[in-house]
Amino acid sequence: MFKNNLKYEIKLLVRSYWLIVLLASTALLFAFATFNGEKNVEKRLSDIAKMQKELQKKDSAMVATLGKIEKGEKVEGPHWRLPSEPMTIGYRYPRLAIMKPEKLSFLATGQSDMYTHFKSPTVHGNNFALDYSEMVNPVQLLFGSFDIAFVIIYILPLLIIAFTFNVLSKEKELGTLRLLSAQPIATINWVLQKMAIRYLIFTGIIVLTFLSALAIFSNDAFGDVANLISVVLVVSGYILFWFVLSCIVNIKLNNSSKNALALIGFWLLIVLVLPATINQLGSTLYPTPSRLKMINEIRLIKKENEEKQNKIMNEYLRNHPELAQESDKEKFGFWHNYFASEKVMEEKTKPLLAQYDRQLKKQRELINVFEFLSPAILMQQSLNKVAGTSEMHYNDFKKQVFEFSDEWRSYLVPMLFKQQKFTMKNYQELPRFTYKNRITNDIWFSIVVILLVSGTIFFVSIGKSLRDKSAQKILS
Repeated sequence: MFKNNLKYEIKLLVRSYWLIVLLASTALLFAFATFNGEKNVEKRLSDIAKMQKELQKKDSAMVATLGKIEKGEKVEGPHWRLPSEPMTIGYRYPRLAIMKPEKLSFLATGQSDMYTHFKSPTVHGNNFALDYSEMVNPVQLLFGSFDIAFVIIYILPLLIIAFTFNVLSKEKELGTLRLLSAQPIATINWVLQKMAIRYLIFTGIIVLTFLSALAIFSNDAFGDVANLISVVLVVSGYILFWFVLSCIVNIKLNNSSKNALALIGFWLLIVLVLPATINQLGSTLYPTPSRLKMINEIRLIKKENEEKQNKIMNEYLRNHPELAQESDKEKFGFWHNYFASEKVMEEKTKPLLAQYDRQLKKQRELINVFEFLSPAILMQQSLNKVAGTSEMHYNDFKKQVFEFSDEWRSYLVPMLFKQQKFTMKNYQELPRFTYKNRITNDIWFSIVVILLVSGTIFFVSIGKSLRDKSAQKILS
């Protein structure tokens, strides 16, 4: 019976031009989304390349000047701006911290349109005050980016609804349902077979057009086969969820108009209303502290430190006896006082930053709890993690920059207190930043969750009808 259903269904879809429409529409959507995603990645790489070129240019000039100084040649300019001074290197020639895109970054824009991908931390300025956000077009932020994640999460469910909303009701409205009931198969089993056939056809077309778009516009994607396979599986699971929902609506309502309205309502609830509500709920329950208030408190702390500068310096030298032994206190200037008060500054501002991070963490935890209510949230989180554009990735990048900034300062500050000059040898030994993707990719967990959610909804909703094997409820 399944073979007959398969043969009949394929003929029906071919004659109604549904396969052609579906193939053409998904091909165009995935092609444009992949192209657009690759353009975003190319712009990101272009911006990084410009910064690297600028750094190389500045380094070349610095190395040339250092060479002249070591040869004893005369160099123009004030001594405090010469690269032989450690603080000149730390302030005017900072290293570049870069967050390069992953192989699948084109899949989801995520937070990449909000945060910068490179930073040049200097010895002057507090780590906590570094700004990692970029100036972006607010209209683009409002509507988002047309990427593959957008096509999968928002558009594919609409295509599924159009593809399946009248699978059963159409037979009833045409008067052929009673004839089908006379066949040696329960009507509900016939509906499930029909849905399974359409699911396989729909998923096959989606995977085919998706991989074809990658082959044309993003060959590098096939360099990460494991993640690519996981993406195909999680998308297949997301499609299955919407087919299960459509199947339930078909059986329970069995009216084309009501089916369409109900499925569109579920789409609005799952894809738009729930994510927006959960996001607003997180901001309301766990509001982040006012940034303006934090800046004012930091200014008050700085003012207080300036008034206690001598006491802070003595305390700093007591905690760092290796610097005190080789330092001439009479030659202490701005930089010495600055680094002495920097540690005090960080200790006093730590509670402010901890509160800010605590609230953000609670908001993320709330989203993680409620993501099981909306597969759209789960899909967005999963694709962002695979693409390396999630908020967790950018927060970890910020953390790595903080760590590098401490390493950078720890290399130069002792030279300041020991009154050492910066040389070509020191330039070769300077710390270099290397970004590491330390965020665990739990997309396989997402696949299991979507399958469990789909199965639970299916058996809770129509499990009794499956056991009954009767068509009377459907025909009524």
